[in-house]
Amino acid sequence: MYLRESKQRRADGSVVTYLQLAENVWDATKGRSQASIVHNCGRADDPDVVERLRRLAKSILRRCSPEEIVGAGGDWRLICAWPYGDVYVLETLWKQLGIDAIVRQQAGTRHFGFDVERALFALVANRACAPPRNSTAMSSGSRKTRISTERKS
Repeated sequence: MYLRESKQRRADGSVVTYLQLAENVWDATKGRSQASIVHNCGRADDPDVVERLRRLAKSILRRCSPEEIVGAGGDWRLICAWPYGDVYVLETLWKQLGIDAIVRQQAGTRHFGFDVERALFALVANRACAPPRNSTAMSSGSRKTRISTERKS
């Protein structure tokens, strides 16, 4: 069984997404599997539907743990994993040191068309999380960096 999304285009051009609990059933006459709808959950944008699906997921996880589910099936494959713990640490330091407020204050009322503070943080985080490997300016021993959480008064 799996959760399936069904999108339908309305006459006004808007798209409505419905969620359905489905399973594949083998059809011997056609020689292929056929999707069979077990339950129509409702519209994806309905908060009641989302809450019912959360309760269903919790009840399933009471019967078997995620580790058991992953361990039982050998066909699991990691598609993509983004490490982002270091970005959370940088974000916390950025805010504790007050850099976000300083940048916003300096940007003032100028209209750049984008959030300057977020763009600057993205540049800093990119350099901090993935420093250049063959840069002579950033080679080890050329400069010592110390980060302190104490603010100067």
